[in-house]
Amino acid sequence: MATTSSTSSASTNAIQALGAGSGIDVKSLAQSLAESEVAPQKDRISSSITKTEARISGYGALSYTLSQLKAAFEKLNDASDFGSLVTKNTQASAFSATLGSSAVAGTHQVNVLQMSAAQRSLSAGFTNSSADINNGQDLKLQLSLPGSVTPTEITVAQPASLDKIIQTINGHSSAQSAGISAELVRYNSRGINYFAMELKGGVGENKAFVLGIDPTSYHGDLNAAPLLQDKFLQEAANAKVQVNGQLFSQSSNSITGAIPGVTLELAAVTSSPAQLNFSRDTQSTKDNIKSLVQAYNDFDQSLKILEDRKSEVETLGGSLAGDSLVRSIRSQMRNLMVSDSSTPGTRLTAARDIGISFDRNGRLTLDESKLNTALAGNFEDISKFFSAGTNNKSLFSNQAAGIAGDAVVKIDKMLRSTGQLAQQTESANKDLAKYKSRLKDLDARLEKLLERYTNQFSLMESVVGNSNSLRSSLTSTFEGMMAAYTR
Repeated sequence: MATTSSTSSASTNAIQALGAGSGIDVKSLAQSLAESEVAPQKDRISSSITKTEARISGYGALSYTLSQLKAAFEKLNDASDFGSLVTKNTQASAFSATLGSSAVAGTHQVNVLQMSAAQRSLSAGFTNSSADINNGQDLKLQLSLPGSVTPTEITVAQPASLDKIIQTINGHSSAQSAGISAELVRYNSRGINYFAMELKGGVGENKAFVLGIDPTSYHGDLNAAPLLQDKFLQEAANAKVQVNGQLFSQSSNSITGAIPGVTLELAAVTSSPAQLNFSRDTQSTKDNIKSLVQAYNDFDQSLKILEDRKSEVETLGGSLAGDSLVRSIRSQMRNLMVSDSSTPGTRLTAARDIGISFDRNGRLTLDESKLNTALAGNFEDISKFFSAGTNNKSLFSNQAAGIAGDAVVKIDKMLRSTGQLAQQTESANKDLAKYKSRLKDLDARLEKLLERYTNQFSLMESVVGNSNSLRSSLTSTFEGMMAAYTR
C-alpha cells in the first residue's frame, strides 16, 4: 500500500510534469491516491481482525489448559482413586481375597477347615440301560428334600428303564429346583459292562437329598428292587472357615461377612492358619496430589500469558488481556483450593490440611512432610474431602462432590458446547466474519476509486498532450518569423 508521503510525491511529480510537458504514469498515480483514501479504515479493520483471531486462539488455549486441569482433578474425584489396598496372603493357593469398596487395611488370620461340596451318589448296576425294570408298569419314585415333610412323587412312565428314569428326573421341576441332575455312567466289573445312574445335587449341606423307589408301585421282588442310591461318592457339605478365631459356615465356597468388605474364595483346606494382610498403597494418591499441584500451576501460568499484554509469546500472549471470563475462571479454581471442601472429613476439611497452599507469588505449593503425615493418619478424611467418598458421580448432579468432584463438574460445564467458553468463541467468530465483510466492502470501494481516478487522469493527460502540441507549433511559427525578420 502506498503511503501519504509517496502519494504527495506522486502528485508533485504530476504537476511538475504538466508544467514541463513530460508524460505522466496515470496508473501509478491513480493507485496511490485510491489506496491512500481507504488506507486508514483498512488498517483499523485489519487490526481488529488480528486481535479477534488472537482472541479466538486464546479461548482455544484456555479450553486446552482447563481440560488438562480437569484431567488432574479426575484422578482424585472417585473414592476408588485413593490408594487401593495391597493384599498379602501366606497361603494364596488355598484361598484368595476379593476386596470391595468398604474394605479397610488390617491383618487377619484365616484357616480353611472344609470346602463346600455337592452330594454325589451312584445307583446299582444294570446290564442294559434301556430294559424295563417294572414289568411294563409305571414306576413311582420318592424324592426327599431337606425341610420337606412328605417326599415328592416322581412318576416314570412305562417302560420304566434306567434311561427313562434319568430322563424323567432331569425333566422334573422339583428335581431341577433342588439342583439335582442325573447322568448315565458306564463301568466294567470282572469283564462285564454295567450301566449306572450318577445323581448330583446342589452345593451345601442343605442340598442333601434321598431318592428311592415307591414300594407300592414296584411290580417285582421288593427284596431285589434296584437301589437308586447304592453308593455315596460324596456327602453334601458346607464350607467352614475360621477367621480371627471365629467360625463361619456357608454353603458356597465364596465366603462373605467374615471380613467386612472382603469376599474369600476358597480353593483348598489350609495346612495351618494363614496370614492375610491388607495395607494401603498411598504412593499413587501422593503422586496424583503432586500432579494436581503441578497442573494447577501450569494452568495459572497459561492464564498469565493470555492476560499479559507485554508477553512475548507469539499470537497467544495478551490475547485475552482484560477478559472477565479469564478472571472468573481463575477465581473459581483458586477458591476450590483454599476453601473448605463441600464434603469435609472429620479431622481434615480442606486442601490446606494436607500441605497445599499458595506462596507469596501466587504459586501453589505442597508440603510433602505434612501430606505424608495426613496420608498415614487420616487417609479416609483425604478421600472424603476430595471425592465425597463416592464413585462414578454424575456430571449433571447438584450434590456436593468434594474438592475434586466439584472441580470436575465446574470445568466440564465450562467446556461444554453450551458453556461460556464456547459462547465467547462463537461471539468472536461472528465479530471476525463482520470485520472480514467490511474489509471486502473496502476492497470493492478501492476498485471503484481506482477506476474513477484512472479515467480522470487519462483525460488530463490528453489535455496536457494537446497543449504541448500547440505550444510546439507556436514555437516553430515564432522561430520562423524571427528568422525572416533577421534576414
